[in-house]
Amino acid sequence: MIADCAALAVAGAALLAIGRWGCRAAAGRVSPALPEPERLRRIGKLRGSGHALQVVGVVFALAAVWSLW
Repeated sequence: MIADCAALAVAGAALLAIGRWGCRAAAGRVSPALPEPERLRRIGKLRGSGHALQVVGVVFALAAVWSLW
C-alpha cells in the first residue's frame, strides 16, 4: 500500500517536473531557421504537451493521496 503510494507520487512528481521544463524550454528546442508561422506552431505544440504532462502529473499525485484511504 505504501509502495503503491510512493510509486504514484514519484511518477507524478517526475511528470510535473518534465512538463514544467517542457513549457519553459519549448522556444529553445525549435530551430530558429524555420519560417516564423511554423516555428510558432511548433512552440505552441511543445508547450501544450508540457501542460498535458503537468495535468497527468497532478492526476498521479491525486491518485497517490487517494490510495492512502
